[in-house]
Amino acid sequence: MGADTMSNDKIQIPTEPLVECPACGLPAEITDRFTLGGAPGPVEHVKLVCVMRHWYTIPVDMLGAAEPPGSGPAEPGAGRDLGERARR
Repeated sequence: MGADTMSNDKIQIPTEPLVECPACGLPAEITDRFTLGGAPGPVEHVKLVCVMRHWYTIPVDMLGAAEPPGSGPAEPGAGRDLGERARR
């Protein structure tokens, strides 16, 4: 086999739930979480990458913000968990 074959030790399973990409709506993985200073206080941010390779750094409270009212998560900033659909 060639060097391009993937072995089990290279497969990474996301530890965070999958959320919806702000650009295309496809599943996106949270790759990093961090806090930046803001007014009136610190703001938690996440880095996202979706299956179409869109990359975003956004505040946590903007996860799922582009969804129409009533179709988003019950808790603000929770994002839509797309992992359940992927596990079916």
